[in-house]
Amino acid sequence: MDVVLYTKQHNCAPCEEAKRFLKEHRIVYTEKDVEDSRENLMELVKQYRIMTVPVMVVEGKPVKGFDKDEYARALGLA
Repeated sequence: MDVVLYTKQHNCAPCEEAKRFLKEHRIVYTEKDVEDSRENLMELVKQYRIMTVPVMVVEGKPVKGFDKDEYARALGLA
């Protein structure tokens, strides 16, 4: 399963919660920081038309924000 998590490192409690959730469920993911990489930000905006983080992308389908239930559904855990 291909999972990408768009985040930022500073002042983003939901980003930290999303990372913690994925780690707790042993989900392998690629983190893309939009704060440190303009390329990552442009990728998020161009591909998904989203400008906020966190955004988890599972098999090409974005889940905006952090909601445990939505993440579980998207990852097939629910």
